Amino acid sequence: MFEREPIVGTMSSQVARIIGTKIVGGEYAPGDSLPIEGDLCTQYGVSRTTIREAIKHLAGKRLIDVQPKIGTRVLPFTDWNLLDREVLSWRLTAQFDSKIVEDIFEMRLCFEPRACHLAARYGSDDDHRLIEKRYTKLAGIVQSGNDVRLAAQADLEFHMTIINLSQNGMFITIGSAIKAALRVSSEMLQRHATHPSEDLALYDDVRNRIVRREADDAAEAMTRLLKASLARVLPITTKI
Repeated sequence: MFEREPIVGTMSSQVARIIGTKIVGGEYAPGDSLPIEGDLCTQYGVSRTTIREAIKHLAGKRLIDVQPKIGTRVLPFTDWNLLDREVLSWRLTAQFDSKIVEDIFEMRLCFEPRACHLAARYGSDDDHRLIEKRYTKLAGIVQSGNDVRLAAQADLEFHMTIINLSQNGMFITIGSAIKAALRVSSEMLQRHATHPSEDLALYDDVRNRIVRREADDAAEAMTRLLKASLARVLPITTKI
């Protein structure tokens, strides 16, 4: 019987989370066969119906493939649905490694500076006031130094607000998909902040360029912020 944790969800979703974490963490490698249904039932102390639902859940995320008379095999990494919220969360839970962090920031560098450009150029005055509000909240929490989680949430809200105000549906969809990863990286950044005032200066520059409608400069300011964040996070990741 697996140890029950205070996680919201059905029993099948909890089993899927445990197996999924083992897959993305490398305990089950691509090409490996999962244990047969009966063995999984015994291992996790659940019914066959629960196991079947969990396997179906994982197959939908392209982590595994189920074939009659062949069994259940782990698919290659290139087949995984890497933007799936749960897959991202499981990868970060299994191992906060340098590869996933670099991949996430590489993607962010491709679209967040452009989102800043669009928010600066096309955002309404109300939109820009909202960005001001998000920055003010972040600055207040960081300067108080009282709560890492609150600071991380404020950091996330700042970035998500800019992405949403870009009014680019694809950017918004990507931002929503990687929200779990952004939350984890934001918390790591806030937990290991050594020069909060310098960090805030980078956020303030992004805010200032957007509200002054300096679109190109806003994009460059976001690029500087993301590169600085990556440089701070990488040393505390697991090297692979």
